[in-house]
Amino acid sequence: MKAIFLPLLAGLVLSAGAARGAEPPPAPPVLPVVVVEYLQYTNGAITDFDRLDLALRDVARERHWPVTIAAERFAANTAARETELRIFPRRLREEFRLDLTFRGWVILTVKGVKHDFGIVTATYYPYPGESTDTAIDKAFRRAALAIADKVEPILFPPAAPAPP
Repeated sequence: MKAIFLPLLAGLVLSAGAARGAEPPPAPPVLPVVVVEYLQYTNGAITDFDRLDLALRDVARERHWPVTIAAERFAANTAARETELRIFPRRLREEFRLDLTFRGWVILTVKGVKHDFGIVTATYYPYPGESTDTAIDKAFRRAALAIADKVEPILFPPAAPAPP
């Protein structure tokens, strides 16, 4: 009796699980991030675009944004979308001795309404002996955090409190 009952029970459990899991959860909406960059010469395999893209994705994941970041590299005359984040970065600069400063003009368009944040600046001070690649990555992370601080309240406004 047990020999018949166990396979039947296992089949029932598996079929119930398959029926519930048949419909995958909906994919989160995509937030296009358009990076309008200058013509640059590359000093390595990773460009400023790549570093900014990775930093923005990491910050969005850490902050649990309900969107997927889709970064694209375009020229300045690319047609705008109804909802997008457009960044016009400058080269990462060493403003004072041993600091790295990111500057980029940031425009967020949400449902056709533009929010111009102007030039967003983020500075990172590398530690003595820190590798150049690590310092540059951390500078772009600071830039992504500064951009996210400006964009987040508009993209994801806080929920209104429930009426009493």
